[in-house]
Amino acid sequence: HAQSGENPELRTLMYKLVTLANAPVHTHFIFDGEDRPPIKRGKHVRSAPHWLTRSLQELLQIFGFTWTTAKGEAEADLAFLSKAGKISAVLTEDSDALLFGAAKVLCLTDNDDGTFLVDAYCAEALSNNPKIPLTTSHLLLWAMLRGGDYNPGGLLGCGSQVSHALLVGDLSDSLMRVMTSVAPAQLPGMLKTWRDHLCTVLVDGTLGRKYPALAASIPADFPSVEIMHLYLHPVTTWSDGTNSSLLPQLNPTQPNIGRLAAFCKARLGWMQPKIHKYLRHHFWSTACMQALCQVGLLYLTVVSANS
Repeated sequence: HAQSGENPELRTLMYKLVTLANAPVHTHFIFDGEDRPPIKRGKHVRSAPHWLTRSLQELLQIFGFTWTTAKGEAEADLAFLSKAGKISAVLTEDSDALLFGAAKVLCLTDNDDGTFLVDAYCAEALSNNPKIPLTTSHLLLWAMLRGGDYNPGGLLGCGSQVSHALLVGDLSDSLMRVMTSVAPAQLPGMLKTWRDHLCTVLVDGTLGRKYPALAASIPADFPSVEIMHLYLHPVTTWSDGTNSSLLPQLNPTQPNIGRLAAFCKARLGWMQPKIHKYLRHHFWSTACMQALCQVGLLYLTVVSANS
């Protein structure tokens, strides 16, 4: 809108941060690093940071949020922190976080009234699903069959119904055993044995019907060892093992209202009356919520230290 001021993209980011800051949580942000895979979803990943990155990081500091830059993909670092118990959940639109090992993943859907719907996916609950337990093994097989960030096409001709049926048997667990316990020199032979088993399952009627055309079309290099390695061994800030104990300090600070006012004037082109109105109607509650979060985190730290 013409009267909304300059930098509409930056303004939208600020509004989203206000929404997050009004929730009773402390949010830690992680940015993608230089060692992330060069191709994602079939597209080349830009090596240079997004033009909004520095401005967003400045806003995060103003809001009192913490942030770090990953060595590779941000989701991989978040999953590592989740497994380490350093964070309660991973907020992302990328389902690979579960495959990377995140214990809980949250997905947000914006509502028209300014609120949002939260969908929570817990690794423990998924693995204990009575119908089809979705363990890391199942998620890996699903990614290879249906595609993901590193193999967007998946297995050509293998639809969701067939892929779903293939998760029921032992194909997922046997594939994981091959990838985690077989020496590199033996991988081609063991994967051929696994692939032959997959073809047998597709043609013997185990799935309720036979899929001979799909079995005959499976390429000799399926599943890709390189792609599975990206899923099972993603690059993280702690991949080299030398600094695995150096987890980021997730200590929030109070929002800096003065800096936010200056930011709105300098970067968004807002005049003083609009800044005062926005702070009064939208930011005072944010400051109060973050103050409560700080007290809560301090309490948990004291309790943990004394237990």
